[in-house]
Amino acid sequence: MADLYYGIAACNEENRIGKCLESLVLQDIDGAEVETIVCLNGCNDGTGTTVEEVKKKYPKLNIKVVQSRKGKVFAHNEIIRQINEDVKAVAFVDGDVHLDKSAIGILYRELKKLDCLQAVGGWPIPYRPVDLSIWESVLYEILHARAFFPKAEVSALDVSDYKPYADMHPQPELDPDFEKRSKIYFHGRLFMLRNKSVFKMPEDQNLADDSFLPNMIHTKYGPGSTRTRYDAIAYYEPYLSLVDHFKAYQRVDAQIRYLDGHFEEYAKSREMEQTRLNWQYIRSEGVANFLRFVAYSIIKNTECIGYRLLPEKSPAQLWR
Repeated sequence: MADLYYGIAACNEENRIGKCLESLVLQDIDGAEVETIVCLNGCNDGTGTTVEEVKKKYPKLNIKVVQSRKGKVFAHNEIIRQINEDVKAVAFVDGDVHLDKSAIGILYRELKKLDCLQAVGGWPIPYRPVDLSIWESVLYEILHARAFFPKAEVSALDVSDYKPYADMHPQPELDPDFEKRSKIYFHGRLFMLRNKSVFKMPEDQNLADDSFLPNMIHTKYGPGSTRTRYDAIAYYEPYLSLVDHFKAYQRVDAQIRYLDGHFEEYAKSREMEQTRLNWQYIRSEGVANFLRFVAYSIIKNTECIGYRLLPEKSPAQLWR
């Protein structure tokens, strides 16, 4: 029986999922037995073939391939249905990321150490592609500024009640005072649940895991039930054009509006999720960094205006 489950939703990740799975092989997890469930959803490329090749190469991953209808929500629900044990941790990893070798171990040990946690998320950082043009290099630095400087974004309200562990169990090289001001939601690219029963997502193609799950968990289990570990790194493919960034966050904006419009029970959690840029910290990091965030802020505010001016679409329509 597995000590830990990996769940990977994959849709047309032929060129990336191999690296994702290989990064799982290298994880330092104290000899824990793992089972990996890859859910192909709507693939029309060679993702399945790549997974089968990795399955033969790395039997220690114990890869099981399943299928669902297209959509990450449907894939994650199918993955949960495939898990027979109710008490083992489940790590969800996006099929297009690869992990630092210590990432899973950090999350796994965090859940063992703090009984209050139902979920712990990693921190996404874009990898740097080779042979970037000058313009792409500029966009790489600006569009991903928050990933490179996590202290540059803090909660708009007092969320210290959501971080009761910050002083007693500080993170390496992270000021507890910052963590008590940091955002309360975790990112969907990498997160781990205490067990399968924590995962409760309706089969709704308009929802995303990182917009729905933190609110559900905070509402059901209360403040202090989630944490982000800033040293558990998931490397993702960066946005290198303004159009790609606009489209990606247009979907996020639509998902949040859908959540607010259909799940009134999460209103309190959603209120506490609001964030703002920490300009005091940004200015302390020098002129170049200040200008980077000024540019990012202009782009983001312009995008928000665009989202309101364009005809409203559901998240499912935007994904299509």
